[in-house]
Amino acid sequence: MTSLRKTVSSLNLLATFESAARHASFTVAAAELGVTQAAVSQQIKVLEREMNTALFVRAHRRVNLTPAGQALATTISTSFTQIAEMVETIRQPAIPDTVAIGITLAFNQFWLLPRLPEFRARHPHIKLRLIADDASTDLRRAGLDVAVRYGKPPFEDATSIASCQDHAFPVCSPALLANLGIAPDTADIVKLPLIASDIVNPTWMPWRSWAKTVGLGPALGKASDLSKLRFNHYSDTVQAAINGEGVTMGWQVLLSNQLREGILVRIGSPSVTPQERHHIVVPKGHRATATVQAFLDWIMERFAAEA
Repeated sequence: MTSLRKTVSSLNLLATFESAARHASFTVAAAELGVTQAAVSQQIKVLEREMNTALFVRAHRRVNLTPAGQALATTISTSFTQIAEMVETIRQPAIPDTVAIGITLAFNQFWLLPRLPEFRARHPHIKLRLIADDASTDLRRAGLDVAVRYGKPPFEDATSIASCQDHAFPVCSPALLANLGIAPDTADIVKLPLIASDIVNPTWMPWRSWAKTVGLGPALGKASDLSKLRFNHYSDTVQAAINGEGVTMGWQVLLSNQLREGILVRIGSPSVTPQERHHIVVPKGHRATATVQAFLDWIMERFAAEA
């Protein structure tokens, strides 16, 4: 096979010829290539000299291909097209370096944020955009790459790729029990100050639902109705409990750090394991980029470790 380098002194000659042939104009080719018309004319003369034949018939303000020029132009055009297609095939797409994450306020505050330094140390080049909201948001419309949802699939706009079960039980500050002179395993919840919640979502296990599930009867529900402290955000009820204001519903996964460090303590043994779970979800039909996949791999690893 004859080497192209031995046949033509410069590939630039062929690129210049292809542009001039395609436009049938040295002037237009010069504008496309960012050179002068004289430079194009000179390169065509060099190529014709190397070919030992004329490639263009010069006319006023226009050039026409000779039969030899037409044959060369067809071959070069086909070759350039094939090269361009191959470049596009093998070129790796630019990978966005930002991951958009939808997450509930409580999960963000109590679970994700304390663990985030680990991910950022492992992937310092990845940018994270956290959208914390308790309202259910369509992932595609919101431009989210991944979300953490509490509930039961199927989800209309998303596919669950991993999940983590949680358990609900009463918790309070150890200082509260110490002040009352009560041990956590023998405490009567009904007689303790309850922190009530006005969270509309029933999956967040209000006191009445929890008491009914564990068979404690209506007394606990009535006591929560009479509570002197109510919040509409779960994170506020937890902070109030940490401050020693009373007893709130604790979730083992969400409050694992507070329970492990003794900031909050579990009261009694009754516990409820809801059918709902914390789910890692991605938009339906969406193919994760390498950046998004890095975050997914990390959070699924943490879910598996803490299950």
